[in-house]
Amino acid sequence: MNSDDYQHRRRSNSEEDGLDELQKRLYSRDEAGLPLSRSTGRLKRHDLSVPRDWGGGLPEQSYSGEDQVARVSFLKKLLLGSAAFFVLCLGVALYVFFGGANVISSSNVDIQISGPVSVAGGEVLSLDVRVVNQNNADLDSADLIVDYPDGTRQPNDMTVPLKRYRESLGVIAKGGSVERKIQAVLFGQEGDTKNINISVEYRVKGSNAIFPKEKTYTVTINSSPVTVTVDADKQINSGQPVNFTVNVASNASTVIKNLALSAEYPFGFTFGQSDPAPTWSNSFWQLGDLPPGGSRAIKISGVLVGQDNDQRTFNFSVGTPDPSNENTIGTAFLTASNQITIQKPSISASLALNGDTSDNTSAVAGSNVRGDLTLSNNAGLKITNVKVSVKLSGNAFDQGSIVPGTGFYSSSDKTIVWDQTLTPGLAVLNPDGSVPLSFSFSVLPENTLNASTNPDMNLIVTVTGSLSNQDGSSQDVTSTITKDIRVPTNLHLTAQSLYYSGAFKNTGPIPPKADKPTTYTIVWSLTNGWNDLSNVKVTATLPSYVTWLGVVSPSSEKISYNPIGGVIEWDPGDISAGTGFVESPRAVSFQVSLTPSQSQVQSSPMLVSAAAASGDDAFANQTVQTSTKGSLTTDLPTDVNWTPGQGMVTQ
Repeated sequence: MNSDDYQHRRRSNSEEDGLDELQKRLYSRDEAGLPLSRSTGRLKRHDLSVPRDWGGGLPEQSYSGEDQVARVSFLKKLLLGSAAFFVLCLGVALYVFFGGANVISSSNVDIQISGPVSVAGGEVLSLDVRVVNQNNADLDSADLIVDYPDGTRQPNDMTVPLKRYRESLGVIAKGGSVERKIQAVLFGQEGDTKNINISVEYRVKGSNAIFPKEKTYTVTINSSPVTVTVDADKQINSGQPVNFTVNVASNASTVIKNLALSAEYPFGFTFGQSDPAPTWSNSFWQLGDLPPGGSRAIKISGVLVGQDNDQRTFNFSVGTPDPSNENTIGTAFLTASNQITIQKPSISASLALNGDTSDNTSAVAGSNVRGDLTLSNNAGLKITNVKVSVKLSGNAFDQGSIVPGTGFYSSSDKTIVWDQTLTPGLAVLNPDGSVPLSFSFSVLPENTLNASTNPDMNLIVTVTGSLSNQDGSSQDVTSTITKDIRVPTNLHLTAQSLYYSGAFKNTGPIPPKADKPTTYTIVWSLTNGWNDLSNVKVTATLPSYVTWLGVVSPSSEKISYNPIGGVIEWDPGDISAGTGFVESPRAVSFQVSLTPSQSQVQSSPMLVSAAAASGDDAFANQTVQTSTKGSLTTDLPTDVNWTPGQGMVTQ
């Protein structure tokens, strides 16, 4: 190694030792690495040599109070300048927005509408619409939209509803305008106000946003296209027949197409018949097209009952059918009302059937019905020569079973009559007096009613007499009441337990043996007579020693089993009239398994309890019920190849 290399290495080692020493002093805990006194380890004041300038570096900074004030003043100026700039920008924006400097505003778009303020219903309404653009820029892709009230029709075809009209206006130049004529046919009652909403939708150049401008135009219907008048009595006795004649006439100069009439009846009114017959239910008539000057007449009859001085209102509406439901009025042209006051008749009768005084009652097939009539004088004056008649009609009463009491039954017109020759108490009926009368008849038996549908009976009771006035004169008085009797259907349920026959192949010993399983088929069968049934259900229970196997035929039948309580429920739903008579019975089969115990030897154990069935008879307005005669056991007398004694459990 030469001398130069030696010197170089020595200098390097010296530099490294200096760096190590500096690092130790820098990270030392002894007064942050400052020079220490050799004797005490304390920092000597004269060892510190702090320069008083930066040695030609950055100038020394001075932070006097005056400098701090200057800095705060500068920040205030900056804040005030920013606020002034914001106010200036806001002013410019407001000027541009409200001044309309090349900016489109909806306030500068105007919709001007010219037309009549009233129009006759069914006549064509014409409106002139002018859209004015007062902006300093064009309106792009402008559309005219007209929303019409319900019941509006197309002017060229009044059978077509007109709900909304839309037309493209294209570009409306700045300062320019566009005009359009719109037409429609409005319908409604006289005095109705109709609102037509007219709007313009447009875009602005360079934007896909749509901007609207709206305006509403109001038109009054000054006359209806049709007139409706109702002819009927203003006062009637409770239970007395009431007749209406509804006249519909055209006021329009053109044909009114597809006209309809709807009736709204009050409580206590029972519809009888009409001419023409209703097209739906008992309250809606399709009248067809009505030409100018044409008319239609609808005659309606029924019976109205109520208390003395009750007032009942009948409403009749004429219009066009609702497009979504042709059996209701969509747009009513006119509604006419007729009010009838119910007054207590001078002479009246009340009728109880088997003790039931309601207007509608029921009686089961083959049963006997007792009728009790009570006549009353409500006039406060003597009534003489009283006559009573009960006319029976319908397809359910047995004509040969009528017992008229003290009256006389005329089989030719099916009427029971009483007068003073048969019942002396009818010669004079004093004020607040009463006379009781009775009769009876029977309902036809089941085997006869099975050939009918919705069997019922109707009774019309008419009472007449001569009222003696105080001046010696007399006047005829009358009173009428009606009763309706409906026969609930005859729902029947039968049950069978089978082994050799049925829908399933059964296994196990016959006779059944203790502790050995044997399967059985259970069959339920339903028949229904003369009224349709809904919500039909059949239920029964399994004993704890019988197992539900979950096999059902037909598989489409809804049948369920609940192991808690062992309840079986069959839900056949609706069963039509004539099931089991004009068509096959409704039946279901399911399979169970019996494992008899030693305690059941020499007995015929129960397989299924007695079953109960119920269903809703809408015609008779009641729920009908039936049940099997008893439970099903291992004794199978209706099964093929069955031998008596095979149901007894053996060892």
